[in-house]
Amino acid sequence: MARIPTSTYRLQLHAGFDFDHASAVADYLHDLGITHIYCSPYLQAAPGSMHGYDVVDHQKVNEELGGIEGHGRLRWRLGELGLGQILDIVPNHMALGPENRLWWDVLENGPASRFSTWFDINWHQEEAKLQNKVLVPILGDQYGKVLSDRQIGVARRGAGFVVLYMKNEFPVAPRSLYGLLQRAAEYARSDTLSFIADSFARLPAPEATDRSVAVNRHRDKTVIYALLERLCAEDGNICRSIDQAVADLNNNIDALDDLLNQQNYRLAYWRTADQELGYRRFFDVNTLIGLRVEREHVFEETHALILQWLREGALDGVRVDHPDGLRDPQGYFRRLREQAPDAWIIGEKILESGEWLRQEWPIHGTSGYDFLNVCNGLLAHGPGLEEMTTIYSDFTHEPIDFEDVAHEKKHHVTQEALGSDVNRLAALLVEICENNRDRRDTTRAEIRRVIREVASCFQVYRT
Repeated sequence: MARIPTSTYRLQLHAGFDFDHASAVADYLHDLGITHIYCSPYLQAAPGSMHGYDVVDHQKVNEELGGIEGHGRLRWRLGELGLGQILDIVPNHMALGPENRLWWDVLENGPASRFSTWFDINWHQEEAKLQNKVLVPILGDQYGKVLSDRQIGVARRGAGFVVLYMKNEFPVAPRSLYGLLQRAAEYARSDTLSFIADSFARLPAPEATDRSVAVNRHRDKTVIYALLERLCAEDGNICRSIDQAVADLNNNIDALDDLLNQQNYRLAYWRTADQELGYRRFFDVNTLIGLRVEREHVFEETHALILQWLREGALDGVRVDHPDGLRDPQGYFRRLREQAPDAWIIGEKILESGEWLRQEWPIHGTSGYDFLNVCNGLLAHGPGLEEMTTIYSDFTHEPIDFEDVAHEKKHHVTQEALGSDVNRLAALLVEICENNRDRRDTTRAEIRRVIREVASCFQVYRT
């Protein structure tokens, strides 16, 4: 039976304050009368993370914090002192980057990736240029200008290949290697390398999403790369020939453009994210992609370590970050409760004035924003607030009615920062209207306006 906390102390873990540092302050916290430490997320996060919410691997404890060994030392020290532990967990999203092997596989293999079902990606967007592609809005200028300035290139990494832009690396789709390796085969006069190039070209197209095809495609791709790696190890001339072919490619903008257009992603100017991004994010943070945790296999694999710690008693409970971002918060909490019936579970749910936490959510409560609002209200001096409002109005010449200002700013956010999200919803509603003869003449522009207005009039944080 897990213990209910009566007093917690937040520990923000990072490379400069790791598990051993946390163990070192445990005595002090115990003497303060704390019953539970409350840790920031500590599954494997992006390199250098100062907060832990940018998870890249749910199967590992963050190495920068001391890994599984450091975690074990902290568990032992807490147990020795009789202190409990609450962990902040992040079910809604993951961080993008090469450290996220799932995302790397999606970029490499497109819809045929074994992990494409993990993420909330729209592979069939309205724009033909984005069909079966992920928009990667990372460039500092228009794509053509960046390409002409030689800021994008291809590099060999052993027997693999990457696309480079600044400090960013992206995988190269296996089928797109055909031309590059055939040129290298001509330089090396190698039939074996030519066979490997042909083998890459014969892989199923990334649009082939049947599970058995995807599994066989991954198997064949792995074998072909292994053959290439062995060939490179056995014959240094092969590597030199490939490097020469890569150099030729990087010196030919048209050829490089052709290879980039064959990828399962589209490198684009960063400003395009506001209107054309095809995946769900954490708010408007492009580098945090939404997880489809409502799918059983995604839930099981992302929560395996957390549930293990709850069952073992290493954790007494969890604080669930941003449940409003989930497709089905109630379903998520129900599944979590079924797997951890004795855990103390709270949600980071923002409640507006007059709104109550849904009783059907099987959790102990919120993380306390509503209580803090009440406390902060005690610190607001009424006459002083009126005076500040007058000063604000005189200085800005802007309206001071909160409801009007809130509506205007919400409308602005739905049109700009969250424009891509509105467009995805509009596409769904257009499809619905097209299948209803009484609504089929409703235009996309009308639907977008309606979505923005409805969202701007919400009286709660999320539906």
